[in-house]
Amino acid sequence: MRGELKIVVRERTGPDAGRVHELRLGRHVIGRDPTGAIQLRSGDVSRQHAILEVSALGVVITDLGSKNGVMMWTAGEMRALAGPASLSDGAVIEVGGIELQIEHPGAQVDEALVRGGEATITRLAGAGRFAPLRPGPLVPLLLSVLFAALVVALLWLE
Repeated sequence: MRGELKIVVRERTGPDAGRVHELRLGRHVIGRDPTGAIQLRSGDVSRQHAILEVSALGVVITDLGSKNGVMMWTAGEMRALAGPASLSDGAVIEVGGIELQIEHPGAQVDEALVRGGEATITRLAGAGRFAPLRPGPLVPLLLSVLFAALVVALLWLE
């Protein structure tokens, strides 16, 4: 049986250090709220502190206006999150004094492909920098003209 790759958030510090939260694709709230996907036990964590958006390509975190904010390791130091941020496999964030580590094998594969120049094979339509192609009004217009010409030609042959 083939092992399934799992996306997890691991608590590195705090009262529940070592606890692992397995995530599926979609949106997951981090906070003290018991209905959240990742419930953290700390008075410095807001009820709904931040949201993780998990996709096949990676994870994006957004602070939900929490009092203490979200910190992220960037360039060797912990910095406050200024807006939505992409998290790579192994990224460490801090929410209310609790360090969380992201483990996303798909993001790791995607990063390796980008480094190797093969980024396009893993990109989904609309997921990257390029928007999917959509037919403009010219296509239906050309098809209508072609159909009208076909009808005229058939009537003229009679």
